[in-house]
Amino acid sequence: MLSLALRFFGFTSAPAPRSPSRRRVAPTVAPAPAPVAPVVLDAEARARRNAALKARADAAERDPNFRFVQDVATVVRTYDPHSSQPSAEQLQLALVRLGDVGTYVRAVYLGGARMSVLAESLRSDRARTKAYREHVESLSRTDLDRWEAGAIAADRAANEARRYGNPQPAPLSIPEDIRVKLDARAVEKARRLAEQAARRNGGGGTTGGSAGPTGSAPAAPPALPPAGPRRSEESTEETPEGNEPPAGPRR
Repeated sequence: MLSLALRFFGFTSAPAPRSPSRRRVAPTVAPAPAPVAPVVLDAEARARRNAALKARADAAERDPNFRFVQDVATVVRTYDPHSSQPSAEQLQLALVRLGDVGTYVRAVYLGGARMSVLAESLRSDRARTKAYREHVESLSRTDLDRWEAGAIAADRAANEARRYGNPQPAPLSIPEDIRVKLDARAVEKARRLAEQAARRNGGGGTTGGSAGPTGSAPAAPPALPPAGPRRSEESTEETPEGNEPPAGPRR
């Protein structure tokens, strides 16, 4: 305290000043980067690039697999509220070109499912468009779950429109071979349910429990246990004297 007072009144010398802190030093401004000079193509180079892009687009347009991917994407866009909607003419043209595959895409979205679409950056690759087409066509022939869900949803929508007087939606024309598979699947499902009901009811066959395992006559009911003697047939002889059971206390 005394040294501080002496230093304040100038009797002692002040300490040497501290070196400036790094935090107090103003940061140096980095030099601004040089502007990027745009690449200027001469007329000949620009013409070559445009010709190459046009030839690539023409080749993709002539590829049937590329057109298939484009048509699938057009049908999918009609069910995507966040995408630009195609016109009615574009949608009808895509459905006509796709055929049963277009009906399958509709069934997928009517049933509440979704379908993957090949990205636009990959549609120029012929190997990818070919693999995508084979995959979708295989699904349209074997994916019975989505066919069935779409058919149920289409029937429900038609019934609701008929009930409330709304315009009928476009029908879902299921191909004949797919309909045959769905009918056979429904028959098989009903048969399994009948067998389960028969097993729950005690039978082992498919006749609802009225026959045995091989379809023969129903088995005989189990024998009842022998009944005890009736009261009238019981012995009426009195118990000999001295053998009576002890009498209990009176209440």
